[in-house]
Amino acid sequence: MNYLRCTIIFLLVAMVSGCDKMNCRLKLLVGDISLNGFYSLESDSLTIYASPEDKEKGRIECRIYRDEYALAAKMFRVFDSRSIRDAYLSKGGGRFDQDIRTKLLSMDETPFRPGGDPVLPLAGLRVAIDPGHNAGSMSEAKRENKYMWLFAPDGKPITFYEARLNLATAMELKELLERDGAEVMLTREQGRQTYPIPFDRWVRRDFRRSVREKQHEGFITPEHAEKLLNDTNEKRRYKFFNSEYEMPNRANIINAFRPHLAVSVHYNSFGESAGFREKYGRLLRVMEKPHRSPAAFKAACEEVVDSTSETGRNFCLAFVPGCFLRGELDTVESRIEFLRLILTSDLEESIRFSSYVIGNFRKLLGVAPAGDRFPGARRAGICRKGVYSRNLRMTRLVRGPLCLGEPLLQNNMQEAVRLVEISNGKVPERVALVARAYYLAIRKYADR
Repeated sequence: MNYLRCTIIFLLVAMVSGCDKMNCRLKLLVGDISLNGFYSLESDSLTIYASPEDKEKGRIECRIYRDEYALAAKMFRVFDSRSIRDAYLSKGGGRFDQDIRTKLLSMDETPFRPGGDPVLPLAGLRVAIDPGHNAGSMSEAKRENKYMWLFAPDGKPITFYEARLNLATAMELKELLERDGAEVMLTREQGRQTYPIPFDRWVRRDFRRSVREKQHEGFITPEHAEKLLNDTNEKRRYKFFNSEYEMPNRANIINAFRPHLAVSVHYNSFGESAGFREKYGRLLRVMEKPHRSPAAFKAACEEVVDSTSETGRNFCLAFVPGCFLRGELDTVESRIEFLRLILTSDLEESIRFSSYVIGNFRKLLGVAPAGDRFPGARRAGICRKGVYSRNLRMTRLVRGPLCLGEPLLQNNMQEAVRLVEISNGKVPERVALVARAYYLAIRKYADR
């Protein structure tokens, strides 16, 4: 009944608005009115401009004509990143040149079609799995700021970190998919980064040059560059490294694999003011107790300061591309991905796949989908509860249908008690269920 109601509402909205697919996509892609100055959609073409000033003056960066839409969409599926950039920048207001047209038309695609083998129903399906974050130890997880350090009601610490949960989930999912014949690629299979230069070496040798390069390329503002160069905080330098080097490298690995589906595995946490009050109360109790030495007192205080605020909430959600905000179309890279998401079906396919994932999270984990409004994100639709369009770096850079899932809140005490088994080398039952939720969603998507 709910499915029928949602279908009727969708059809009515489409009839009333009269919008075509591209206009529907733009409603999820444009998260700020300032971005209207970067594009124009006419009856015969889609045009991208490098800036609102260029739009006013009629300076075109790239125009795709209606009869080129299918060819341009294929370009995003079969060309590598450099070839896409070259074709985009060389096009201007003209048509694709003959060399590019010939090359595109000659390239074969391998869309997945469900086979008839009941033993290997996913044979021929390529799935990329990205276990989020990198940490291989608690100290590295603290640098990433992706760890849990809670206290059970009896005062016993509960400690684990997300990167390890993500990797365990990815490995479980890989095994399930490969049993069914799918070809599976993991961006990492250990607790470490994928970028070839280790962060510690990069920050000593390449940090200053890298900041200036990213400033020159327009990825960061001059003000942001100066702030980074004058700031010795390792966590902020790591955040820059992760955003500008590690994540693009992961996306390149995925795109080179040309998957039919991609899964970005994460787990969520949620801060609440009550949790911070509990932390303050715990710190006061530490201060009231006698300690063997100043060093022991300092260590006890640091343990509380580093601890995680507990939440009484629990929900699941999934992110898909979209909701570009002010300043997020200032680079050529971002405008190319914006164009891809307007032209191709990647956005709606990501929403459809993610809806299956959310349904399985709810069914297998007993965790309801989020209904909140989150800053910098848009709900994917009234019948897609728990699925949000958001311009996270990985959702934008990975080409093709993608789900970035966050199945539960790690700092919910009931969840934390179950997840802490990961610290003892065991795969928690909740992790196995999360992997199965993704697996069943992939099976449903592949059977369409």
